[in-house]
Amino acid sequence: MTYEEALTYLEGCSSFGIKPGLERIEALLDVLGHPEKAYKTIHVTGTNGKGSVTSFVDTVLVTSGIRTGRYTSPHLVSYTERFCVNNRHITEDAFGAVIGKVAQAVETVLAQGVESPTQFEILTAAAFLFFKEQEVEYAVIEVGLGGLLDSTNVIVPEVAVITNVTVDHQQYCGTTVEEIATHKAGIIKKGVPTVTAAQGGALDVIEAKAKEMKSPLYVFNRDFTIESRSASRQGQMITWQDKKGEKSLLFTGLAGIHQSVNLACATMVIRILMKTEKRISDETMREGLARTKWPGRFEISSVEGRTIIFDGAHNANGAEAFSMTYRELFKETPKRIVMAILADKDMGAIVGGLVGPHDEVYTVPAPTPRSSEPEELARKMPCHARAFTSVSAGLEAAMEQSHEGDIIVVAGSLYILGEASEWLAHRQKH
Repeated sequence: MTYEEALTYLEGCSSFGIKPGLERIEALLDVLGHPEKAYKTIHVTGTNGKGSVTSFVDTVLVTSGIRTGRYTSPHLVSYTERFCVNNRHITEDAFGAVIGKVAQAVETVLAQGVESPTQFEILTAAAFLFFKEQEVEYAVIEVGLGGLLDSTNVIVPEVAVITNVTVDHQQYCGTTVEEIATHKAGIIKKGVPTVTAAQGGALDVIEAKAKEMKSPLYVFNRDFTIESRSASRQGQMITWQDKKGEKSLLFTGLAGIHQSVNLACATMVIRILMKTEKRISDETMREGLARTKWPGRFEISSVEGRTIIFDGAHNANGAEAFSMTYRELFKETPKRIVMAILADKDMGAIVGGLVGPHDEVYTVPAPTPRSSEPEELARKMPCHARAFTSVSAGLEAAMEQSHEGDIIVVAGSLYILGEASEWLAHRQKH
């Protein structure tokens, strides 16, 4: 398959929707010879922060001279972002080729009477196969949705990570934090260490599952913590400490208190891996964490004298994290926000976290059928808001109505950051 043929094929598979369960992915991997067993893995779930933790751990492994794969979702601009080896995206040609191989395996499982695999299951199988072909030694695998019934949950990792648990994806994972935690805790495997920053009722569920599975559990603020933290617009420095008194002074360019917790969790994961993986040192750990980039998570840049901030902030927890980070770095400075929110999200909570009374909002559609209507979203704003037909149109209006020194934010959905990134790159060139 060419890359374009692969995209057309995947688009056709998207009509099967989201169908939690492991029967289809297991059948697919069986036909492919179980590529997911060819290397060691780290498995990462959580309501927010799982992509950041995945990227932290991946970059440390690569910095330590270990050939490493990384599987994440969604992508911002291209499907090729989802499969990385040694921090480099798969090429379009290689992506088309591996999707073509999985498409042949799909025909075989359909002939066996298995129902059609979903788009995400096909992508997951393709990632596992690509990593085997690339002879990676480790792969850091981000869960797509939940954990228990997610198609990535066929691996037995070296370490499992549950970043945090808040209410999101209720239609698939349950309506309470405890029900959602049950899905996240589904990635805990027998005897495999688990790292978490979950709290309250969610932590109770995770602790019970870890005990049942005889999984050593490392809990943020109990087994490891952040002793001190200092932040600036360039990044933040933390002192990480475990309960034995071991300390590490660490830097990340990623902004926000929530990212300091993600950094702490990733450091605990690395510390566990260091017990058996001698190529990881304190030096490669610190360097890898400092080098980690993760686009679209309070990502600060500039164009024509304006400060530009891209942030997914696609659920209540993410919006709250944005609000805390913004206040820490920019105080109460009014901002112009180009915003889309998916219709199945908690709009009130997201708007409450992102929008102040003196802000100006430019509502836009997200490129998905799940997008809310820009006109409807504009009516929910506590400040002046106007609807636009595209992300680029909203950004152009924000530029025209702003001045040097002003702040423009793009937030509310990860889906709009791809077009925003392309708009910014084009504007910076010219």
